[in-house]
Amino acid sequence: MTTATRVGTRPHVVFDRERLDARLVGGKLARLAVMATRDLTVPRFFCLTIDFFEEVFAPLRETVTDRLANVCFDEPAAVRRAAANVAALFEAIELTPGQRGEILAAFDAEFSSETLVSVRASTVGRRLEESEDSGDNPFAGMSDSFLCVPREQVIDRVKQAWASGWSEKALLYRHAHDLDLLGFGVAVAIQEMVLGEKSFVLFTCNPRTAAREMVVVAGWGTGEGVVQEKVAVDHYFVNGSTHQVRAQIARKDERLTIDRARGHDLALYPTADSQRDAPCLSEDELARLVELGQKVEAIFGAPQDIEGTFTPDGRVHLLQSRPIVFDYRRMRVWTNANVSESFPGLTTPLTYSFARNFYRVIFRDGYRRLGIEPRDLQDSEDWLDRMLGFLDGRIYYCLTSFYYMHSRSPLFPLLRAHWEKMMGFRLSYQTQPGTKPRVRSWWRQAANAAVAAATVAYRYARHEHDMRAFHAWWEALVAPLRGRSFAGEDPLAVIGEFRRVWREVGNHWGITLLNDTYLPFVYGLTEQVFKRWGLADDPALLSDLLCGDDEDLRSVQIIHSAVRLAEAVRGDAGLRAAFVSHGPDELWLLLERGELDPDFRAAVQRHLHSYGDRGLQELKMEQPNVRHAPRVLLASVQGYAQSELSVDALRASERAVRAAAEERLAHGLGSSWARPRIIRQLLTTLRGLIRHRENSRYCRSELFGFSKTVFRHLGSYLAVRGVLRDPSEVFYLTQDEVFGWFEGTGVTDQLHVLADLRRREMDNRQQARAAAALEVTTVGPVHDNQLTAPEAAAVPNDLLAGLGSSAGRVRGRARVVLDPNTVDELGEHAILVARETDPGWLFLMLATRGIVVERGSMLSHTAITGRKLGIPTVVGVPEATSRIPDGAWIEIDGASGTVRLLEAAA
Repeated sequence: MTTATRVGTRPHVVFDRERLDARLVGGKLARLAVMATRDLTVPRFFCLTIDFFEEVFAPLRETVTDRLANVCFDEPAAVRRAAANVAALFEAIELTPGQRGEILAAFDAEFSSETLVSVRASTVGRRLEESEDSGDNPFAGMSDSFLCVPREQVIDRVKQAWASGWSEKALLYRHAHDLDLLGFGVAVAIQEMVLGEKSFVLFTCNPRTAAREMVVVAGWGTGEGVVQEKVAVDHYFVNGSTHQVRAQIARKDERLTIDRARGHDLALYPTADSQRDAPCLSEDELARLVELGQKVEAIFGAPQDIEGTFTPDGRVHLLQSRPIVFDYRRMRVWTNANVSESFPGLTTPLTYSFARNFYRVIFRDGYRRLGIEPRDLQDSEDWLDRMLGFLDGRIYYCLTSFYYMHSRSPLFPLLRAHWEKMMGFRLSYQTQPGTKPRVRSWWRQAANAAVAAATVAYRYARHEHDMRAFHAWWEALVAPLRGRSFAGEDPLAVIGEFRRVWREVGNHWGITLLNDTYLPFVYGLTEQVFKRWGLADDPALLSDLLCGDDEDLRSVQIIHSAVRLAEAVRGDAGLRAAFVSHGPDELWLLLERGELDPDFRAAVQRHLHSYGDRGLQELKMEQPNVRHAPRVLLASVQGYAQSELSVDALRASERAVRAAAEERLAHGLGSSWARPRIIRQLLTTLRGLIRHRENSRYCRSELFGFSKTVFRHLGSYLAVRGVLRDPSEVFYLTQDEVFGWFEGTGVTDQLHVLADLRRREMDNRQQARAAAALEVTTVGPVHDNQLTAPEAAAVPNDLLAGLGSSAGRVRGRARVVLDPNTVDELGEHAILVARETDPGWLFLMLATRGIVVERGSMLSHTAITGRKLGIPTVVGVPEATSRIPDGAWIEIDGASGTVRLLEAAA
């Protein structure tokens, strides 16, 4: 640390970058020093500390205080005059010979006399969080910087830098944030000027959406042109999970560089012809910036806004790094990516309010099982209550709540990437709640981590036993409720039964969330093993090895039951004739009247009793299940009966796929003794977790089916009493509103008025046909933000890419299905194209040659079902339903994840 003569014990001028004190120079300049000591290239600089500033400012303080005392911030002209008055005071002040000597001596000690420098101001508040580029008050662009400054102009530029603490924009910022207009000092950096060939601003996290994708803005010339928007720039978006790059390349006609005529300052010049339309950054340069951004973020422990430049020799020079400031109190991140598989499209208030309660109840139990402290759960109740949102008539996950709740476990950082992949999120997000968790000492944190790890290990060791116990508990609870209509029962007694079931759910259902916690981790571990041992070159191998384990899988049992009904139809001349000559509704009437084969009738009734809660969009309260609308089952059986589909053929196909995969695995592993055993154990574990996940989903279907029956009964009662005009109006009320009318906790008796209003809202949304945004980041009141997706841009090529999840290549006619309730059959050679599917789509899936969906992951229901049924499947294809015309001839590859348009719709 080097200083000139000064009053007091603290320095005026600081050279030694390892010892820069943020209290003297502010966080902005202290961070430059930190980067310089971490093997990052930072141009040489020295700092004038706030003590130097205070010595110069002391004679001016009283005058500046008077000039600012009566400024009317509602009058822009008054603010401009105040700023100009302060600037004039600094311009007029004469530094003492000692003060001038300190600055110039420091310059000469660090640079040659011909060196051009930049002079950068940095405001330093009384508290560090009130300083420029702090996490709370960025003051971005509030202080001035002067570039390409020769030695003879340094003194004047330093005075201007000091004055910029009271520039018009700085005064307005301080006033808007209720900060003291004189409660700061101004440090100044004098830094070697690096004339870059191309410059950039790098955000390690998307500053608009908080998505964990790097955003790089780059242009030709010095950084001032990029930062101050004086030149056109390219934008690059680098996905933090997949590292895929999305680029927006602009036409760049000008570059900002040194004024050649004057030899200092800056001027705009035309770019070379070869640079105008070319990307500013090469792939290698972009990759270097991504790596650099990761390093800088790791140094400072938070997302960063980094400025830098490339010199002609290819070196990257960093000029600044500041934290990206999000107002987490006002920000919410939402996604429709995974939840739409359960609640696709528009839905009703009853479905939303019921689902919100479901998530609150089961996640409370899940977190309890993960070892979250009771006090933490109590303190987090409002976050549990806001895990789902209702945006423009659709259900969304509130990722802000999910990340907050998941982070209550000290193990979440280990599981985060696997969880995000399982959920099918395109991006990770930087979220932080407005309410900070309680601060604990390091030993308490270590102890909590150890306890959490021990708890998870213990739960994992017992998991198979606990899942069997869960299914035994559920069967005992639901068996007497299957098919119960509640007709004639007292509504309060029915609500009491509902609450009894849900109390038990709150004590047991969390084990299914633990299964969903283990599953992505084991799947990710298996993928890593496959990559390490050279098995990942066969993209279909892992999914094929997961086939052939369907005997205990409830969703497959349901399909087999329906196919057996179709086999019975094909094997009986009378049934075959009836199914050819009658529609599904007529067939059901014949069954009810006993006019069809009694054994077949009994088989249909057994199917409806055991599997009647499976159906299209089965988790929506307003959507009837097969139990309520048996025509859906008969329509499927009718379709299967016209084919040669059989249970034996389905099993044989899946076993053949599994056997072929086992052969490929054995060939890939060679003569190793240990590796086959390790992979066999991983696959056994993975199959078990997948089986438990799919079977517990049908338990969920039964829970929702029971609840659906309760609400239908209550809706009928309200309609009879004249409270509602029609039983279906109950779907336009919330759960609390419905129960409140019966239990005396409601706030209005005019339920039909609410139902009318909400039905009109839903009708308007359906007519608008606005596309749902997959991810939305809202700031401030949610409905002050745009909640619908922007219109998709035209795509010139004929190749779409997603995630291959069930191997096989097939060609067929695209059948775009947005609402499965409107489709009875897909037609010949059909390939199903949808936004997402749920378990109720199984009957449509069986009638298709291939499946393409916009949402989903390797562990989504669509992917698992495609593998189980041997249907080539591609999930996660962006905008598939809008980019693939209905009826177009397409080819899909379920291994590579590609979809190719071969010809337009006929």
